Amino acid sequence: MIESIKCLKKLFYEIKNKGWIESDTNNLGSIGHTFEKLLGIQTNELEFPDFEGIEIKTKNKYSSSYTTLFCCTPTGPHFHEVERLKDLYGYPDSKLKECNVLNTSVYSKYKNKVGLNYYFELKVDKEKQKIFLLIFNDKKELIENIVYWDFDVLEEKLYRKLKYLAFIKADKLYKQKKRYFKYYCMKIYKLKDFETFIDLIENGIIRISLKIGVFRTGKKIGQIHDHGTSFCIEEDNLDKLYDLIEIHK
Repeated sequence: MIESIKCLKKLFYEIKNKGWIESDTNNLGSIGHTFEKLLGIQTNELEFPDFEGIEIKTKNKYSSSYTTLFCCTPTGPHFHEVERLKDLYGYPDSKLKECNVLNTSVYSKYKNKVGLNYYFELKVDKEKQKIFLLIFNDKKELIENIVYWDFDVLEEKLYRKLKYLAFIKADKLYKQKKRYFKYYCMKIYKLKDFETFIDLIENGIIRISLKIGVFRTGKKIGQIHDHGTSFCIEEDNLDKLYDLIEIHK
């Protein structure tokens, strides 16, 4: 891993010294796609670290959004569990009113309102080794607690993909309808342990975000469009999950 860090550090400074770099896409994830392309990494959806055992996360300097650690679909009574949740507890799409969507973030020890009629909350059960999704009605009465994430599945994902993390910040500007990035800081972290990860969920620091939409056009119009069920953390809380190894500016 020492050699991987040295190699990434060298490449980071080469990219940093280029100054402003034109984005290779106009997508929401263009800041990451552009950096990975500069590293020679081919973008893929595989759940493995991006660069020689190191997961790479990028963020705009002024963004306050949460960082996605990884995605993990919950287990429940239905084979397509997220679709069941969307159909039962979602709310009408803003354009396709006849179709439900379910876009919300769920925390432990805090009931988050979903649509007009429901509240969602997480419960960490260390004895059963599961994280349960609790669903309440509009009177905050518990109506369902059968959906969960297994500890062993989460642990395997966390250690496989996120044992080492490079967190890279960039400035952004628009010029003549084009987007440019200037990468200026990289922090390299090592994961503390899985128990810390679970504790952070239990304390509401790591949240789970459900992003279940529908296709609005094309052949799949009206069908479910699952953008993933993600475990997310704020940048300022990374040092609660990780030990900082190096900073490069």
